[in-house]
Amino acid sequence: MALNEEHREEWFRILDGYPDDQKPDPEDRLAVETSCSGFLGNMWTRATMPEVQGVSLAELELVFIQFYLGRPDPFSAAMLAAMTELADAPGGRRAAVKALERLEALGVSPPSWYGEDMKLAECWKAGDVYGDQLTFFCAFRAPSGDQALSFTVDYSEYHFDMVVDCDATDDVERLLALHRERNGKSPDRLFQPVEAGPAEVFAGTRRALDDWDLFCVEGDARRLAPRFLMLRELWRSRLRAFPQVEPEEVRQPTDDELSLFASGFLSHMLGKLMLEAAHFEAIKELCWFHAVNGPKVSPTRAYVFLERWMPAKFEPDDPVVEAVRELFIPFLRWTASATDLDPAAWPYLKFKAEKYLGEFPAWSSKDPDVARLPRPRSL
Repeated sequence: MALNEEHREEWFRILDGYPDDQKPDPEDRLAVETSCSGFLGNMWTRATMPEVQGVSLAELELVFIQFYLGRPDPFSAAMLAAMTELADAPGGRRAAVKALERLEALGVSPPSWYGEDMKLAECWKAGDVYGDQLTFFCAFRAPSGDQALSFTVDYSEYHFDMVVDCDATDDVERLLALHRERNGKSPDRLFQPVEAGPAEVFAGTRRALDDWDLFCVEGDARRLAPRFLMLRELWRSRLRAFPQVEPEEVRQPTDDELSLFASGFLSHMLGKLMLEAAHFEAIKELCWFHAVNGPKVSPTRAYVFLERWMPAKFEPDDPVVEAVRELFIPFLRWTASATDLDPAAWPYLKFKAEKYLGEFPAWSSKDPDVARLPRPRSL
């Protein structure tokens, strides 16, 4: 759908409705950029849903620029200055520069921070020992003031990477302190913040930004967390200065690896349970799923296997489903030991798995599209 005058008028009304008493100080760069990023996040939700509006984000960015160009005051200049960094489309960033030049010709100067280079100073990460979740922290330095951003991602090879939290402030130590305190209370499953490289941050967040956000909410971006929408474009703009590396591809097991994995668990179970045909099929499903990028077990893997993988393939009364119920805890315990999972991390994994099994099977019929449903965050 092409941009038309109706769309333009709608967005002019939305932008014009920004209360004066809620507008940030034009000299407060982080506050202005957060405000600008929030509007762009709102535009992005519209651009991604044809039934709501369906015009491109690049077109809506130009509407944003036209609106503030028509209101020559310091706040408009600050929003346009933010757009020179935050606009997703290169053409939008160039148009914002031109608009600022026109405002300056009218006597409205850009904010003092305009044109400053926001330099990356340091990166950190914290998360759980299972590999289900990481929070990345990045500190930036500029003459006008420092910035710190955090971005929390839940990972799943067979589901999708989910953005579950994000934050922005002027002091990275403030963000790190919160995680040091929380993670210090659960050292059995959470590790304290450690330094990370920029390439790791880019690879660790790229797929979540590009892929998960619409897929996991069934195409309705309005269901995303407001704070994610507020900071999405700010985070994306900062990532442009990071090494542009691709996330590692999902690695599927070879036939030999899968055979070794399955035979090891089968040998472990001999004599412990009377194995029938359904058990052998269940072992095949368990080993295939947990061998991807593995072998590995974790609370999120347990949830996705029981609540997304199995419902997509089996009716709830299939004998394989009951066989999975019988084998699941022994399988997790054996695999945790075989993969050298820290023994201190086992009790929490067992607790979560037993909780999921308490309602298993929770579906009424096989649903190949069940993977589209979002899952609970891991922590």
